[in-house]
Amino acid sequence: MKKSKLFLIITTIVTIVFFTNELKAQETEEQAGKLSFGADIVSNYIWRGIDGPTLSFQPAVNYEINNFSIGAWASSDILLLTKEIDFSMSYSLSGFTVTLSDYFFAMNKKYFNFSDSTGHDIEIGLTYENENFPLRIYAGTMIWGDDKKIMYDIDETDIKKSNYSTYFELSYTFKNSLNIFAGATPFTGMYGKDFAVVYTGFTVSKEIKVTDNFSLPIFGTFSVNPQNENYFVIFGINL
Repeated sequence: MKKSKLFLIITTIVTIVFFTNELKAQETEEQAGKLSFGADIVSNYIWRGIDGPTLSFQPAVNYEINNFSIGAWASSDILLLTKEIDFSMSYSLSGFTVTLSDYFFAMNKKYFNFSDSTGHDIEIGLTYENENFPLRIYAGTMIWGDDKKIMYDIDETDIKKSNYSTYFELSYTFKNSLNIFAGATPFTGMYGKDFAVVYTGFTVSKEIKVTDNFSLPIFGTFSVNPQNENYFVIFGINL
């Protein structure tokens, strides 16, 4: 009788351990992250209405697991005269995504300088997207770094005072791969002066069939900065 009970107990424990490991294995497989890599080649690098270098290469890598993602993006012009590297962390839930981004494009400053004279810009951003309605809403504010008020206000004397440059953007994507967008800043900062629409236009995307198994995604963007009356025409390739 005792042997039968012992055998039953051992069998039960082994069964529980076996199924627990199976459930953990399935859970681990479901939660396995996704690593992706890509790159763009653009004829001109424009960011939020700010004119940048000409022909540029822009690689990106991103890792996603559940609702969390971490990524890196970089840009360099063909002559290596201007460079940028950005890191970001995001968390998404119910259509909302909160992103913390570190931008570094200050060529005259050292990358590992995190003092008051740093070249880094830290931004907190919030994005809302709805799968049933292809409208994207974005709002972002620089909360620390090189974005100083003294750079935009001639009366400012505090060299440490942050400006908190802020940018809003609405974009809508049609089924024919046409995306229209409009971006604005509510006050004077790195994007423009006072309240102003600083970046608006449209992007058209298309895939060119090269072989039966390979298509080359290309895109073209026409945009303007209404405040400084500048316009941009960009051609790009997604790799």
